[in-house]
Amino acid sequence: MTSDTETNGLLREVVLWLRFQNRGSLQALLRDVLSSDADKIIYDSTDGTRSQPEIAKAAGVSQPTVSLKWKAWRQLGIVYETEPGRCRHLTELSSLGIEPPPHTVKDPTA
Repeated sequence: MTSDTETNGLLREVVLWLRFQNRGSLQALLRDVLSSDADKIIYDSTDGTRSQPEIAKAAGVSQPTVSLKWKAWRQLGIVYETEPGRCRHLTELSSLGIEPPPHTVKDPTA
């Protein structure tokens, strides 16, 4: 019988291999979907800690625009809901070699 520790270790390894295997596909999809600087700022700022109004302000768009983007991106599977009203991206753009435009989003924990 496998212990919880062993199971967790195996699951982590599976996730790492899946990320590695699908890196190119995700990179191509994000380059296609994130067609504007505002899209890149919204995606990059979607780290699970920031609200729609905070991200909208940083991207220079309206809150409903962020809401619509998140809805479409959840359907694509490139963001997921962490709690009601908050989403998180799969990975930071810079980890895929995509540089987001300069932006400032206030740290909600500060």
